Amino acid sequence: MRRITTALFAVLSLIACSEKKVEPEAVAVAPAPVVDAPPAKTVIEVPDFVISTEAADIKKGEELFAAKGCVACHKIGGGKLVGPDLKGVTARREESWIKKMILKPEIMLKEDDVAKKLLAETFVPMPNQGVNPQTELPFILSYLKSAEK
Repeated sequence: MRRITTALFAVLSLIACSEKKVEPEAVAVAPAPVVDAPPAKTVIEVPDFVISTEAADIKKGEELFAAKGCVACHKIGGGKLVGPDLKGVTARREESWIKKMILKPEIMLKEDDVAKKLLAETFVPMPNQGVNPQTELPFILSYLKSAEK
C-alpha cells in the first residue's frame, strides 16, 4: 500500500507540475525612440523650354527684368547691389535652380541651402515678383543668359 501511495503521489506530482503555468519573466522593453523625419521639400514646378538667343527675346527679357523690379536689387555686371550680381548666373547655377528662385523665392529661401547662404550674405530676402512661368520667365532667362559672358 505504501508503494501505491508513493507511486500515486509521484503521478499526482507530475500532473500538478505539468498543469502549472510557468510565466516567463517580465522583460522591460524600452520604447523605440521617436525620430522626427525631416520635412518634405516643396515641389516647385518649372516649365521646360529652350533659352532663346534672339535679340528681340533678350530685349523683352531686359524690359521684364526692369518692370518686375529686379533692377532694384540686382545688377548685371558691376557688382552686388542689394542682391547678388547676376552677370554669369546662368553659368554658375543650374537652369532649374534659377527658374525656381525666380518663381518661388520664398520657398527656396526656406528649403534650399544655396538660397539660405545667399540670404545670410545679403540679409534681404528676395520677394516673389509674380513672374509668369510661361509668358515671362523664358524672356527673363534669355536676358540673363545673354549676360553670361
